[in-house]
Amino acid sequence: MRKWHLLLLVLSVSVTLLAGCSTKNIDPSADKGQAEKAPLLPVSGDYTFLRYVEDKEHTEYRVLYSQVPHSKIVQVKTVQKLDSTDISETNNFYEELKDGIYGYMVLSEDFPKDWTAKDIKKFQKTKIIAYPLEVGKKWTENLEDLGVSISYHIRSIDSTLETPAKTFNQTIVIDFEEKDQEGKIIKKGTSTFAPQVGWIRHETEAEYLKDIHELVKINES
Repeated sequence: MRKWHLLLLVLSVSVTLLAGCSTKNIDPSADKGQAEKAPLLPVSGDYTFLRYVEDKEHTEYRVLYSQVPHSKIVQVKTVQKLDSTDISETNNFYEELKDGIYGYMVLSEDFPKDWTAKDIKKFQKTKIIAYPLEVGKKWTENLEDLGVSISYHIRSIDSTLETPAKTFNQTIVIDFEEKDQEGKIIKKGTSTFAPQVGWIRHETEAEYLKDIHELVKINES
């Protein structure tokens, strides 16, 4: 099986990756005559996360955001210390377009060592946050190469989430559900995204496993 990296709201990947019946909207693309609104996707950041499996502390890792040169693509590097000498690094790539934020499905064996933005754009991308932001908005992404489909639902666009790092306001909360080709649910979960910060919490539930990733520290630049 080919390996691929994508943090879906998800980061799943997760995403990464929204309560109530409000009809409040947020449109990242401003109308003519209005001041242009800032993008939601950050271009820098250094954070520490903890992963909890079945509510037990399991893994600490860092997440670093940076902008890919000569592009609007954002690189999200995950760095995990395996032992005293070994370090694991994975990269995810995202781009904010007029109709939403997309994650690129980068296949590790097809990814060149000395890559550029052009190399990233060769890969398939999948929408993980849809614009305009509307409570109740739903969409489905079919990932044929993986034999799965992922359905998303924006639950809230102005939630408050308290994390060990800080309390975030006006966060975007997205529920997602991943199904196989037969329509069987493989996993489902919720991701919370803070504008200009990134994903701050990601929770998934599979048949026998509950997995939580949570921001615990904002590292000084």
